[in-house]
Amino acid sequence: MKIKPIIIAVFFSIIFSFSAVYCLNPKRIYGETLTINQALSYSLKFNKMIKISAIKLASASYGENEAMSGFFPRINFHEIYINTDNPLYAFGSILNERKLSNSNVNYYFSPSFLDNPGMIHNYESAFEIEQPLFMGGKVYYGYKRAILHRKALKMVLSESKQKVLYSVAKAYYSAELAKKYVKLMKNMVKTAGEYKTIAQNLFRAGQVVSSDVLRARVNLASMKEKLASAEENYKLARYFLNINMGVDVDSKYELTSELKTAPYNKSLSIAGLQREAMNNRPDYKEVELNKKNMKLGIMQAYGKFLPNLVAGYDYFSNGPAIHPDDAYSYAFSIMLNFNIFSGLYDYNNLEKSKSDYNTMIEYEGLIKNKIEMQVRKAYLQYRTDLTNTKVASLAALNAKDTLRITQNRYKAGVTTLINLNQTLDQYKAARINYLDSLYKLNLDYYYIKLVTGKMIFKKEGQ
Repeated sequence: MKIKPIIIAVFFSIIFSFSAVYCLNPKRIYGETLTINQALSYSLKFNKMIKISAIKLASASYGENEAMSGFFPRINFHEIYINTDNPLYAFGSILNERKLSNSNVNYYFSPSFLDNPGMIHNYESAFEIEQPLFMGGKVYYGYKRAILHRKALKMVLSESKQKVLYSVAKAYYSAELAKKYVKLMKNMVKTAGEYKTIAQNLFRAGQVVSSDVLRARVNLASMKEKLASAEENYKLARYFLNINMGVDVDSKYELTSELKTAPYNKSLSIAGLQREAMNNRPDYKEVELNKKNMKLGIMQAYGKFLPNLVAGYDYFSNGPAIHPDDAYSYAFSIMLNFNIFSGLYDYNNLEKSKSDYNTMIEYEGLIKNKIEMQVRKAYLQYRTDLTNTKVASLAALNAKDTLRITQNRYKAGVTTLINLNQTLDQYKAARINYLDSLYKLNLDYYYIKLVTGKMIFKKEGQ
């Protein structure tokens, strides 16, 4: 009876431990199936590159708020203690404290006091408000540029997401291809084992020599070695996929999305894809936003040649002690500042802004040409791989049929084991070529999405 409470306590502590580990490391995937859409969804949640871009975007939002603060007044409060025998400060403190009267005016204006006022104490409190009225467009254009900068970083985040999604799709299908290699090599090992059995039976029947049995054993051992290598490559491909998704590298799951023989079910054209790219590519939109930013920079640089107008209000209290009998005063001011000459700094700043804008115009044309070339290359590669996949599929079927015929001929004693092994290698090469072509074709589908700016993951039903 005393053991049960201990067992129950241990049981609940184990459950709590597993729950705590799961909560601390929610990015581990274990014992699940994983579709391509699930892999893309995980990457949007956990990929570190996306997180870095999101942090930069959040920082730009703070920069926008900082720029907007230029429209608001500056409010300050100062508390100052002065202990001085400086005649100017000492006499000024007497005036600020409103201590002059008809009875002491002769004393404070006497040369003996003005030359040697002694130690004068003054406590001053100042409440200041400063409101910019016109800053030559510095505040206004600075705020507009901060908005454009944030929008540009939003495009950077979108671009990062699309690149990550493409890398995850590539890693996923690389792992799926490695999985297919493992399956193929398992079949090769099974087939090579069957050939060894056939060779042994034929040798016992006196139809082949002992070298056939030895050759069959060597071929089986070679296939097993290649199977082990394929399994290691499959593990590495899964690790790489986990890293791209941002989940724990030891996560385990079953890949369930197969390579498709026809990823696109619609007709494509280079002109149509290029139009989509110009409308959707986040990096092109980023350049357009940066170009607008540089143009506003020119306007902001022109504003430095204009005067600044600032209004201010100050409220003071002064006393010989900490506010027992303070004297109060205020000042309202409007300040006009006109910078007539700044050593050509403003002029050079304006010319630099113009140069930055012209550079961005040229860069816009350059990236436009780059996008058009990427789209053209992606389209032609897709068309080529589509044809190659069809040819590779027929070649794999032909190699399979040839292997079946050669196997029957070997059983009948018409051909040699060397010829049979060569035919098996040809079938394996044809099958691998077909899988590689299918892999490239599926990557072409996602690459077209990437270069047209449509590599955007949407959950089912959206």
